[in-house]
Formats: sequence, structure tokens, C-alpha cells
Amino acid sequence: MKINDIISMVKDTTQKISEKKTLKIKDIVLIPEFQKLLVMEEDVLEKMKQSMKEEGFKSGHEIHIWKRGKEYILIDGHTRKCAWESLGNKTIPCIIHNFADIEEAKTFAIKEQINRRNLSGQALLDAVANFNFEKGKGNVVGEKGKASEIIAKQIGVSTKTVEKTRVVLKEATPEQLEAIKKDELSMNQVFNQIREKRKEENSEKESDVSASTETETKAEAKTDAKTEKPKGKPKSEKQSAKTASKSKTDEAFEKGVRYAINEIRKGISLEDLEKSLSA
Repeated sequence: MKINDIISMVKDTTQKISEKKTLKIKDIVLIPEFQKLLVMEEDVLEKMKQSMKEEGFKSGHEIHIWKRGKEYILIDGHTRKCAWESLGNKTIPCIIHNFADIEEAKTFAIKEQINRRNLSGQALLDAVANFNFEKGKGNVVGEKGKASEIIAKQIGVSTKTVEKTRVVLKEATPEQLEAIKKDELSMNQVFNQIREKRKEENSEKESDVSASTETETKAEAKTDAKTEKPKGKPKSEKQSAKTASKSKTDEAFEKGVRYAINEIRKGISLEDLEKSLSA
């Protein structure tokens, strides 16, 4: 067995060791990374207060703490901690964990919350929003594959559900997100609304491109009509033709005059000369 394998086994064993302990509430540290994992619901908080007031803190419902150095960081059980503290309690039952890093702690916390809730709507948004979607990684160091597949496996839903949730997180309007939070719209309904909006926008773009192309074609045709010159011989060619025609006429006239003079010298009469020229 390689030394790295031995170190990995020891590390995994150490991380799985946990202990139950009662901590002073004032010693527990809250950090945003875990506070925002899943939203604390007011109606759930009120019901929990009433239950704790009547039955106390139930065994098996301890809050989960990550011992990071000397800090005791609350990673799961914010609603229980808030309800118990609001009743005037100064200490709270905990389970202390050791994790390699914050991503490992987050993965554990999300799984714990999913096991207690029906993961849909706002809870699903919160869970997916807090995962690392870097290509090839979920929140498990060293695990390979498509991020959405890794995360889907970790939170117990389908890959398609994770991908739809990501679309909603990126493209939903504030009004749509609020509707999900209030359970007025489901995740799928909002996803379908976003998809329909995309189709409409693509259709409008295609229409705009078509109209623009038609306008440009008409404009080009008008421009060509204006700039097109009447067909015919260029001016220089016409002038050359006229000059050539005039030269031939002059030449013929001169020949005729010479012929007439020669004939008269030979003694031909004007009457005979006229007949000869018209023949």
C-alpha cells in the first residue's frame, strides 16, 4: 500500500469521528457560507419554538458544528439554534465534526438538510446556488465528471433538475423568484416561462433580421437604378463616327469635282456631264 493511500485512509477516518457535546450558545460562530445554505422559514421557526416550549430539545435533533481550529462553526441547525435561544436557553446539544475544508463541511450540511426536507422550490434554489460549478467539480475534491451530475448525486435529485435550477437562478426575474419562495410557482413552471421567453425573443430576432435584409435589398435596388446610365455609344465614339462619315463625304465630293473638271477639259458638254454623274 502506498504512503498516500495510508494518509488518505487516516484522513477519512479522522473526518468521520464526531462527538456529542453541549456548547454555550455564545461560543458558537455563525458564518454566511452556512447561514445562507437554506433559507430560515418563519412559519417553521414559530412551529419549532412551540414544539420546544412543550417538549424541550429532542434527542437526535442536535445541531451540527464544524470544529475549525479553535472555532465552533454552526453548519446545520440554524433554525433549531434560533428557536432554542429565543426561549432563553444558554447552552445547546451539538454534534462536533472535523472536516478537511469548507466545501466538505457544506456538502455535509446540505445533505443533512435535504434528509429533513422536501427539496423543492426555494430549498432547491438555495442548495444548488451554494455548490461550486467549476467544470469537472462539485463540492467533492477529486471527484471527476460533469458538475451537474456530481451535484445531483450529492443532493439526491436528477441532473436535469440541477440544470433547470441553474437556468432559473441565472435568468428568473425577481418576481418569479419571489413566486417560488411563496410557493405560488414551482421550479418547473418558472423554467418553462423562461424557455417560452427565449423562443419569443429568438423569433423576434429572426423577424428583425428578415425585415432588415429586405429593406437593405430594396435600398440597394433603388441606388442601382439611380446610378445606372442609359445604354448607348460613349460620346467620344459618336464624335469619331461623325468625323469618319464627314471625311468620306468630303473625299467623295472632291473626287466628283475632279472628275467633272477632267471631263470638261476633254470637251464633254454640261448636259452629257450631268447625265454621266447621275448614272
